[in-house]
Amino acid sequence: MSFIRHAVTVGLSTAAVVGAMAAFGSTAQAAPTTVCSTTPDGGSVCLNVDPKGYRIQYYKKSGNPAKVDFNLYCDNGRWFGDETPFVIASGQTRSYVFSVGSQGRCYGKLLNGNNGALIKATPKLSR
Repeated sequence: MSFIRHAVTVGLSTAAVVGAMAAFGSTAQAAPTTVCSTTPDGGSVCLNVDPKGYRIQYYKKSGNPAKVDFNLYCDNGRWFGDETPFVIASGQTRSYVFSVGSQGRCYGKLLNGNNGALIKATPKLSR
């Protein structure tokens, strides 16, 4: 095979691979490792992947101190609670790791620690 024919063949092969990668590779997106929702006080509640399971975090932006609680609910039918409700003040961030390994798709709930009412839930996150 002559050098020119070989160069053209390699060039066309490379173009085909690059074109295929552009066509198929650009549509694949990595699964998120953190999902968040905005809370009524303008803060946020987030759920992220942790080596031990799932970490939930609440940033309280404003308002009076509040007694809140974290729970984790999973598509496999299991749910998990944290240790106990806790008090958080404006400007503080608190988090809890649910050391439950992989439970598939789950979402976190930020609950009123006095009556169990839902304050805000995170979107679902797969692990």
